[in-house]
Amino acid sequence: MDKKNRLNNVFSYLREAGLAKTQTDVAERMKASRSNVSAAFNGDLKFLTDNFLRRFNKAYGGLFNDVWLLEGTGEMLASKSIDGTVTMNNEHRGAPVYDIDATCGADVRERMFAEDRVIGYIDLPEIRPNTQIVRANGDSMEPVVKDGNLVAVREVHSWDTVFYGQIYLVLMEEYRMLKYIRRYEPDEEHFVILRSENANYDDMRIAKEKIIKLFIVENILSVKVRI
Repeated sequence: MDKKNRLNNVFSYLREAGLAKTQTDVAERMKASRSNVSAAFNGDLKFLTDNFLRRFNKAYGGLFNDVWLLEGTGEMLASKSIDGTVTMNNEHRGAPVYDIDATCGADVRERMFAEDRVIGYIDLPEIRPNTQIVRANGDSMEPVVKDGNLVAVREVHSWDTVFYGQIYLVLMEEYRMLKYIRRYEPDEEHFVILRSENANYDDMRIAKEKIIKLFIVENILSVKVRI
């Protein structure tokens, strides 16, 4: 994937997340001219430079992985692991925290979010309030997502906006799990690969029709308890 395609992929992500609607929005955010931004999006290498991509990413708070943007290696999203003491509030301010597990293994779990399972809210600048926070359970995604971490997820509504290689919360009829979503090259239209970080877990080939909902993992909260 070349720089132009990577830039347009992240633009699709921004639109899906409600962070940008048009290239004009991007230009205003970057404090750059609309014509220069348009030229970069069209693949004009005079404008689509490494410096442009760094400025673009900085304008969106470093949301994306600079190495991926510049070189195409690694994951699209930057690591958003938040360490420290996380304080919940009951004032309906911030992202809701649910008393349910995002099972990192393959245990059978209740699959739907419900308002009566909200146990509080987390209000931090790094976490957008339209995400939902659940607890990771299991070791299949360690060390990236550890057992007991909180993860902030946001629902995606179309396979066209899925970014392969990212971590998703995958909801199926009997399972709810955190996995990387990878392409299944023999039949990309009907199947995907669910992959663990922990090498002790095998890849899973899953029919897309079996997946009821998908949520992209936007933040990982590593909570440290100090006595």
